[in-house]
Amino acid sequence: MKRISYVLMCLAMLTLGTSASAASKKVASVKDSLYVLTSGKVVMSIDATVGAKVTSMKLDGKELIAQHVPGVGFRNNVNDYGATFWPSPQAEWNWPPIKTYDAAPYTVEVGKKSVKMTSGKDEKYPYVFVKEYKVCGKGAYEIVYTIKNVSDKEVSVAPWEITRVPGAGKIFFDAPSIRPAEVLPSENKEGLTWLPFVADDKQNRKIFADGKGWLAFANDGMLYVKQFDDIKTADAAPEEDEIEIYVNRGTTYIEIENQGAYKKIAPGASLTWVVRWTLLPAADGLDAAALKALAKKALK
Repeated sequence: MKRISYVLMCLAMLTLGTSASAASKKVASVKDSLYVLTSGKVVMSIDATVGAKVTSMKLDGKELIAQHVPGVGFRNNVNDYGATFWPSPQAEWNWPPIKTYDAAPYTVEVGKKSVKMTSGKDEKYPYVFVKEYKVCGKGAYEIVYTIKNVSDKEVSVAPWEITRVPGAGKIFFDAPSIRPAEVLPSENKEGLTWLPFVADDKQNRKIFADGKGWLAFANDGMLYVKQFDDIKTADAAPEEDEIEIYVNRGTTYIEIENQGAYKKIAPGASLTWVVRWTLLPAADGLDAAALKALAKKALK
């Protein structure tokens, strides 16, 4: 495991090298491929062997991210944990996620205050994904996603980030409504839409919303805030939207999802999208006004 902070990042450059080829030689196992970025009291872990997923994000040792729970059968619950990144719309690849980008190994380049991970190329969906994780303040990180079109044809795609958290807590964002309105319990407070977690053992549920470039999740004494480009529903990929929340059945996990604009990418060109994450303490029992104020302070 490499522990990378503002100071230790420079030391890591000496031992791992700054090229992807040199760094990738260190990716020999799950343990050896785990890169850890420290920002104040927050520790983020990224595993290069499983799609460069964020597999852990802890505040004072307390875990935010949903952890893998092995299941019975061929599926083994492989999509129940971590934070990942997909091309949108989903209708173009359906299910399961494209292994090359979601679960296969990435090569690694270590910088002064960042870790950059690069995917291989899938033959059917000819992209190359690059994920660069940067420490950018106490409890804050910036993730720069790049989708490269490595085909000889123009493609249309939108960036799509998925963070899986435990089935608990409450999600809130700046949107007048959700759709479908009846799928998840929702409330309107302080000018925001709130989704308090309510378990349903029988079915999975998903909603869509046109937000204002951010969303937040409060649970277990923590507040997680995502910030990204504000887009309109009309600019999203077909049948998708800026904010999407998927709630798995029972109390297993929730997917907190955000998408960027749907754009055409010429052969050899790239799309770049930046998302900022902040994790900060938020005492249990805070009311809507207090949580809103905390979330607003986290916004850049």
